Formats: sequence, structure tokens, C-alpha cells
Amino acid sequence: MLDNISIRAGSKAINIIRDEGLDLSRVKVLAGASGSAKFLVLTGIDRVLVSLFKNRTDPLYLIGTSIGSFRMAAFCQRDPLAAIEKLEQEYIAQQYSLHPTPQEVTRETKRILDAYIDDNEIDAMLHHPFMKICFLSNKCKGLLKQDPLFLQWIGLILSAGVNLLSRNGLGYFLERALFYGPGQTPPFAAMDQFPLNRYDLTPENFKSALLSSGSIPIAMEGVSDINGAPGVFRDGGILDYHLDIPFLPDSDNLVLYPHFYETITPGWFDKGLHRKPSEKNMENVVLVAPSPSFVEDLPLKKIPDRKDFMTFKGKDGERRDYWEIVLEKNKRLGDEFFEAVQSEKIKQIVKPL
Repeated sequence: MLDNISIRAGSKAINIIRDEGLDLSRVKVLAGASGSAKFLVLTGIDRVLVSLFKNRTDPLYLIGTSIGSFRMAAFCQRDPLAAIEKLEQEYIAQQYSLHPTPQEVTRETKRILDAYIDDNEIDAMLHHPFMKICFLSNKCKGLLKQDPLFLQWIGLILSAGVNLLSRNGLGYFLERALFYGPGQTPPFAAMDQFPLNRYDLTPENFKSALLSSGSIPIAMEGVSDINGAPGVFRDGGILDYHLDIPFLPDSDNLVLYPHFYETITPGWFDKGLHRKPSEKNMENVVLVAPSPSFVEDLPLKKIPDRKDFMTFKGKDGERRDYWEIVLEKNKRLGDEFFEAVQSEKIKQIVKPL
């Protein structure tokens, strides 16, 4: 029984999966969403993907926001399994004062990046034989590019208000920033729902661009020192929380999307609105998520999230123990995903996204 995973697919992908299973040669995009500590539930699947893709030669485009970008930066390293483990352990090791400042959180995030990404390896990451890394950040306008927190708060409140009326209105406050490495232009590079800036990734700007993809407003400093990309940049998840983008327009290929949930929330401000993603954008997506029964079996009956820093404030040891248990349990997800693919049971268990 495959009780721990849930596999859902978009309107085009589900017919392909039911007909032929998951043919990995059809997978052209690997996606990773924002979600801070939620990624700790997915690293069992990530490890299996390293094995499944190890002999690949065709380009595989990696796209993420925030922690999803951090995960993608582990996949394209010389030793991806070691990078995944280092990212897990350094993320769990975070420790803050009782009232952390944006500067403190930014320093700790930089420490994590430096711990699992060697500066001397970045050029090789950008020229990986088949992994083509890309990630999204947001270039800020108006109040959102200001440093004073009260101005950021006003900008966020105004953005949230506009988003209630129309998600497209967020383009008055933010522009997408798509960073990608040398070589082929990614298939989603023409996305046009919001103003789009495209930037080349280089060894000189890689870490600052990656940091910007996860620079949470209010909680962290904006990033304004990105070589070749002038402006102030913040968390890519504000616009693209769970990546409601045209991954593979007019294609019969697939997007593989290991995700924390069985549903997609388009933007950061949509979390309480039950706004659905574009059906067209999702048609090629194959989403792999923990099942409700798996989550029910976790400590606190939930996957980790950023609120755990508050829940366990002053009790970092308890938080770390909780997160380590999640890491141990997430191996089940990887094992069941591997079985579903190899046995072709995925044909029977896939459900509509």
C-alpha cells in the first residue's frame, strides 16, 4: 500500500501518467515552492530524484522560489546528496535571540548558504551537464523597496488589499525577477502575468540572487547588491508562492513538482483566499505530496513551518528534535515515490490536481 504519498496531476499530465506511468524522459522541469521549514518533509523524495535522474543527458530545468530555490541549488552540485544533507542540518541548526532583527535573520540565512554551497563550485553548478538552475525573486517598487519596517508594512497592506481585487494588480508593487544560468533559455522565460526582468546567473551574483529569492519582507533585509541586477529584491514567493506559472506552454512534456501540500496557492497573499491556480498553467504538472495520513503521524500532526520558531522560542533543542523526527519519517515518502514509479502503480493512484 502506498499510504504515505499523494500524487496528483494536471489535465494533460493525468492522461499521460494513466497511459504510460511516469516516464522520466518526459520530465523537463523540476519545481520547488516557497515554504521555509516545510521543505524538511520533502528531502526523502529529493534524495530519490537524485538517483532517478543520475544518468540523464537531456536538459532538466530547475525552478524555485525561496526554500524551493535553495533545494534546487543542492540538486545541481557535484555531490547533491551531501548538499541536501548539509542544507537540512544547517537549516535545523538555526538559532536566534528572543527578538531577532532582520539583520540577524539575514546573517543566519547567509550562513546556511555558505555552509552548503562552496563558492569554488558555483561555476560548475552553472555548467552542470543537464541541470539548468533557475529561480525567481521579486524586484520591489515603491514602499516595498524601503528599509524602514513601517513603510514595508504599509506596502504589504496595500499589496494585500489590491490582491483581494485582482492578483494582476500586484504588478504595481513588484516585478518578477527570473535568474538563470548560461545556455538554453528556460521554457517558462516568456511568463507575462507580471512585469518580468531576466538576469544571467554568474559565480559573482549567484549567492546574492539566491538569497534574494528567500528574503522574507519584514523578517529579513532586502537584497540590493546583486551584480548585474540593480534594484531591491525580496522573496520570490510573494508573487509566486507555489509557482502558478506557464511551466511548459504547448507541450506534452511534464513538470515534476514535489510539494508540501496537495493543492497550489498562487501567491503569498492568497493563503487565506482559496484562490486557485490557472488550470492551463497546471496542465503538465505532476505533484507529489505527503498524504493526510502521513501528516497525521508527524509530531504535532503537521509538517514543519516557520511558525515553529515562535512555538519553540527559547527551546531550540525541542524544535531540532521535532524536525529531526520529520527527517527520519520523510524517508517513507521517498521509498513510496520510488515504488510508485518503478512498479507503475502511479498509473492507479494518480488523482486530478
